Amino acid sequence: MHKSKKKLKKVLIVEDDSLLVRVLYDTFVSEKFDVQTVENGLEVQDVAKKFSPDMILLDLIIPGIDGFEVLRKLKSNESTRKIPVVILSNIDEIGDVKAGRTLGADEYFIKANVEIEKIVAYVKDKLYI
Repeated sequence: MHKSKKKLKKVLIVEDDSLLVRVLYDTFVSEKFDVQTVENGLEVQDVAKKFSPDMILLDLIIPGIDGFEVLRKLKSNESTRKIPVVILSNIDEIGDVKAGRTLGADEYFIKANVEIEKIVAYVKDKLYI
């Protein structure tokens, strides 16, 4: 008897806080996700095209170009437009939350107010795992 190889769901983490990257990476890998990380906004578009993630977790304050510009580029490109994006930020200004949603973010989590488990549960729920 052989196990059928189930394709892992892919998550792209865009975050420049190395401690948070490590925690998110380890948590998603332990939950059987294929995970890639990027810390510079300028790299996101290329990595997203090559990696084809099922979901992107996006910080707003990152080197290169900010998360809003990254989101704009992702949603305006045919090959990345349909990838769900979840913003993970410590910016909790109502205007920024609205801007993120207007630009196409599926969800907006305030890092200081959310547990990693809740983020993972949200991703699993949205990706039907």
